[in-house]
Amino acid sequence: MLTKPEYIQLKAYARLHGTIMGLLWIAGFACFVGSISEPVLSFFFNFTIIFIPFLAASFVRYYRDRVLGGMLSFRRAYCYSLLIFFYATLLLAIAQWAYFEFLDQGRMLGSMTRMISTPEFAPVLEAYKVSKEEVLAQLNILSETRPIDFAFTFMWMNIFFGVILSWFIALFTKRSVARTGKQ
Repeated sequence: MLTKPEYIQLKAYARLHGTIMGLLWIAGFACFVGSISEPVLSFFFNFTIIFIPFLAASFVRYYRDRVLGGMLSFRRAYCYSLLIFFYATLLLAIAQWAYFEFLDQGRMLGSMTRMISTPEFAPVLEAYKVSKEEVLAQLNILSETRPIDFAFTFMWMNIFFGVILSWFIALFTKRSVARTGKQ
């Protein structure tokens, strides 16, 4: 069981690490938005998606080794990792809401509509056995979605993945005995 000072310390470090991870997520989201007009940015977006769990694990290891002296229970590692994902998700949700509310003005869906209408996209539609009209109808429905709904949808999805990833991160970063020597 955590004492009150330990819990305050855990939350403070989780906020710090969650802020760093949230800023990286925001940069990844910016790359995703930019990849619609500059496809090379999709590489950086994909890199951030792959890098995030490793970054979270390194933050948990930092907390274990530098703050707690090398010992960390599974439960505390899980809680810490979960809080990191939670704080990062809050930052990302605010950034996504602000983007869709103030900056996008329908550009993303407009770009997707133009892309679907090109002859080069026809084989993709054929491969998925879907008509252009069906996809355009779905994009039309998406255009009526409020920015806050987009942000909440992505927020809950990120929290869900954070819950799952935190379990694995805690499993690999817990340590019941402090290692001696170099850390």
